[in-house]
Amino acid sequence: MKLIFLASFLILVELCFSQNKDYLITQNNDTIWGKIKLKNKIFHVTGNNNIDINAAAVKKVNSSNYKGTAVVNCTLQLYNENLADLQMGWVNESAKDTVMLLDEVLLSSKINLYYGTDNFKSQYFFYQTPLDSFPIQLVVRYYLGGGLTAYNNDPGNNRSERSRVHIEEDKGYVNQLRAIMGQCNKIPEAMWENLSYRIYSLKAVIKKYNKCK
Repeated sequence: MKLIFLASFLILVELCFSQNKDYLITQNNDTIWGKIKLKNKIFHVTGNNNIDINAAAVKKVNSSNYKGTAVVNCTLQLYNENLADLQMGWVNESAKDTVMLLDEVLLSSKINLYYGTDNFKSQYFFYQTPLDSFPIQLVVRYYLGGGLTAYNNDPGNNRSERSRVHIEEDKGYVNQLRAIMGQCNKIPEAMWENLSYRIYSLKAVIKKYNKCK
């Protein structure tokens, strides 16, 4: 009998815990507990009371359904790395209004770095300085370079492997970060030239920046 009671008690505790571990925090710093799902920019919270909250009113989420925690309403600048979908010398500047749930990759007093993915598993990075009221997207896009036309127009810069059709990267994120960190003499020019749209690379340049006074 005692074993049955103990097992029932443990199950009850587990159920209570699982029901209470998911929550969201509103812009007014109210905490609302319950299972959370996001659809059409609305957070649906189910629990003791079912509540629908506009995503614009939410700043943080802790949910087993999502990896990210920071809520950002934004016009997401999209990119594509699929060779078959890219065009020669032309950058597709498509965008969509959406809600991103971002992981906090690196937090510091000078600049924060965030990471998130869309429904197609494309990775996106955002930054936020103390002057920014919300995280801002670091923009990257891709297009095709090289080819016979490029070689004929500029053979000096399109020799050997450069003459082949290849994917070029439009590094908008480098210009964004350089506008913020450009005065930091601890960041060598080679680091800017080799900066890539990857967590390790972005974290490295931010850590250098944090050492500047």
